[in-house]
Amino acid sequence: MYHVIFVCKYRKVILEPISEELKQIMIDISKESNFEILEMETDKGHIHFLIKSEPKVSVLSIVRKLKQEYTNRL
Repeated sequence: MYHVIFVCKYRKVILEPISEELKQIMIDISKESNFEILEMETDKGHIHFLIKSEPKVSVLSIVRKLKQEYTNRL
């Protein structure tokens, strides 16, 4: 299990208006991939994830997948 935090650049407050849409996008990405988001919570300038994956899947590949996909979908 991994605890991952994404932070907005300069901790800008931009996540509140899109938090529900962002959560749904992240859940969709995890369903299409080889990891599971157990818990997720957004705040004004950051988002926390509790992610479960197989040991062969690196946290780097999970973070890369999430960041690439949500920027394309958002």
